[in-house]
Amino acid sequence: MSGSIYRFSPFNVDESDRQYVEQIMLDVKNRGDEALLDYTSRPKPFDNVKLSRDRLTVSQKELEDSEKYLSKDIKEAILFMMKRIRKIVAFQMKMLSPKTLKDNGLKYSLRFYPLEKIGVLVPGGKALYVSTIIMAAYPAVLVGVKEIHVLTPPQQDGSVNPAILYAAKLMGLKRVYRCNMVAGVGALAFGTETIPRVDKIIGPGNRFVTLAKMIANSYGVSIDIPAGPSELVVLADSSADPEFVALDLLAQAEHSPDSFIVLITNSKNLAESVEKIFKELSEKYALKTRMNTLLVESIEEGLEKCNSLAPEHVSLQVRNPNRFLRKITAAGTVFSGVSSSPAIGDYVSGSNHILPTGGYARVRGGVTVLDYLRTVSYQYFSPRYLKNVVKHVEVLSRIEGLPIHGASVKSRIERKMVL
Repeated sequence: MSGSIYRFSPFNVDESDRQYVEQIMLDVKNRGDEALLDYTSRPKPFDNVKLSRDRLTVSQKELEDSEKYLSKDIKEAILFMMKRIRKIVAFQMKMLSPKTLKDNGLKYSLRFYPLEKIGVLVPGGKALYVSTIIMAAYPAVLVGVKEIHVLTPPQQDGSVNPAILYAAKLMGLKRVYRCNMVAGVGALAFGTETIPRVDKIIGPGNRFVTLAKMIANSYGVSIDIPAGPSELVVLADSSADPEFVALDLLAQAEHSPDSFIVLITNSKNLAESVEKIFKELSEKYALKTRMNTLLVESIEEGLEKCNSLAPEHVSLQVRNPNRFLRKITAAGTVFSGVSSSPAIGDYVSGSNHILPTGGYARVRGGVTVLDYLRTVSYQYFSPRYLKNVVKHVEVLSRIEGLPIHGASVKSRIERKMVL
């Protein structure tokens, strides 16, 4: 059941894949919209959809008409999801309320300002991610990002899924484009006649889109996190229900054949039952994702394995999960207990489902309002503070070989040139 585990990571990628993706992006830099249309029209693994230049941008009429094609329950679900996100964003913003430190003549404050221009990636392919446009774009709307440019692949008839367009309409987004996603990241990184260069790119994607984001970052465009392909580790003991475990793993397998799914357990019986259900349902739903199983001696050992993997999602399905919850310290998000289905986090908890993959959870968590903000610190020093610290500045500037630093402070006290 255990063995070597394959997992995509943008930090350990085949050099030929990197060159392939970068070549596409640089072609977009050189040829602009022409290259975007070219790659979108190419056969699989591209989109195999021919578009004219005027169709790169989704029209206002398409946005307005999107509501006609959706049932009441779909619209209600989209509105509910937005309501949950508003609550979480409000909670996060409250934690960032402005404060000022005052200390013996020093004043320090930190303020947050929204970014000017971002690009939002909404994947297509195997699924249509209306949830992602809301997760990636709505916090930006709520914190006041000025320009939001949305990229999504076209459907085979050249249209964009109406649920995605309806969500865009509700959020007041008017800059929506249809094109190949790897080429689209190149457009966001360098700009074309239709799509402008942005300050930051936010959103998940397959392995090639994730790689494109990393390359864009090397050209000076900020990104959120490497986010994709999807990952789930279930840490379970003998008390877990094998059907629940298997379904949670299969739900992540729905995203992509590249999804990274792992069961870590100290119960051989549970492992065998889960693998049996997983195999049967994979065949039924034609899923190609491999399930990895790690047998451990104890849940404590399982926790160590889980932290070493630092996965996107962790589901803790053990007796008394609160006992172990805080011991999972490297994960994008953790779902505690049998009732906490990861699928709820994908859609309606309000917490962002754009989360670090490929082990990147070792250094940061998922997308929050901080990803849409920049910080500016403000400092003031009174004459009294200068007198108290000048000797330390002089010493530090002297040992670093930067004497003018010290002189710039001392001259303010002595009111004369001190060099």
